[in-house]
Amino acid sequence: MTPGGLWDANKYEVRAIVKHNGVVSSTIPLAFASKASTFDGTLEVTKEGIYELTVYSFDPATGNSGLDKTTFMVTK
Repeated sequence: MTPGGLWDANKYEVRAIVKHNGVVSSTIPLAFASKASTFDGTLEVTKEGIYELTVYSFDPATGNSGLDKTTFMVTK
């Protein structure tokens, strides 16, 4: 996925849904990061606990979509 490519990154909505201890705490828009299929955003982690990130991309014109999840724990 690249800007202007076959899967045009400019046409996709790419976001990360953040859960903290099982509750959605924020949704972060992700921007193309100058390498194919690579996007970035900023998450400020200030609380201990379990975080789950669900990253998705969606093309509203075609319905094409994809997602992945990861979980991490923050302790002092």
